[in-house]
Amino acid sequence: MSVIAEPAPQLTLRAILLSIVLVVILAAANTYLGLFAGMTIASAIPAAVVSMAVLRLLGGGGILENNIVQTGASAGSSIASGVIFTIPALVILGYWKEFEYQWVFAIAGLGGLLGVIFSVPLRRSLIVDQGLAFPEGKAAAEVLKTGENPEQGVKTLGIAALLGGFAKLGAASGLRLFPDTAAAAAWVGKGIAYMGTNLSPALLGVGYIVGFNIGIVCLLGAVIGWNIAIPIYSAFFIDTDPALAAQVASASAEDAAYMIWSAQIRYLGVGAMLIGGIWTLISLRSSLFSGIKSGF
Repeated sequence: MSVIAEPAPQLTLRAILLSIVLVVILAAANTYLGLFAGMTIASAIPAAVVSMAVLRLLGGGGILENNIVQTGASAGSSIASGVIFTIPALVILGYWKEFEYQWVFAIAGLGGLLGVIFSVPLRRSLIVDQGLAFPEGKAAAEVLKTGENPEQGVKTLGIAALLGGFAKLGAASGLRLFPDTAAAAAWVGKGIAYMGTNLSPALLGVGYIVGFNIGIVCLLGAVIGWNIAIPIYSAFFIDTDPALAAQVASASAEDAAYMIWSAQIRYLGVGAMLIGGIWTLISLRSSLFSGIKSGF
């Protein structure tokens, strides 16, 4: 006599509630990192580790239930990227005088809904046919499949969070126990020579997650901005902005470099991001069109 096994629980109430809690935490972390470092990270792996540990404390959870939690948590926290890379532009350009939170909520909700809708026709072209590696997705899947020692992963995350929190609290932006940057600048003729780095452990974590290639791209962007563009602008183009020139004239070399970066140079990064996004759409145009056609 064969026994029919009961289906493993998947979309349960505790999975939904846990994913909501993780969304709040991970979205806040992604928002901070995005505004601080200029990039966000996917959160599938920490969500999977925390999910397994919490569900084990609640009496155990299968791979399907854990997958629901990490999927909801990572997808929800990714909405932060869509908000922080677009909404602040409305304030910078002067269209908004302050953040309208009800509109931010509405825009984020509609953006998430559009993402879900467009994932249906674009799934084949962007996931099935492209043959992309999806390294973090595969890593999260391996974490879920093994399911071994989630407590150790949570312990590691907890220790890292405490160390990072202590570093942020004790830095110059907190209790001022130690500096949060290591920088030096000097006037070389009319130009400014600058060298420095931020000492935040958050940047170490982001660099470890995004990997060597993306880290090199970010480093090259910093070199172009701080070691090439700022010296050239301060030496040859500072007089094109009389107000900025007056501020720079009475400032130290380090403060002058920050003033020039804030007023002029950072827009090079904005332009690079804009062109990169447009070029990505152009390079994927055939896949996008075929995906939309196959979806309907």
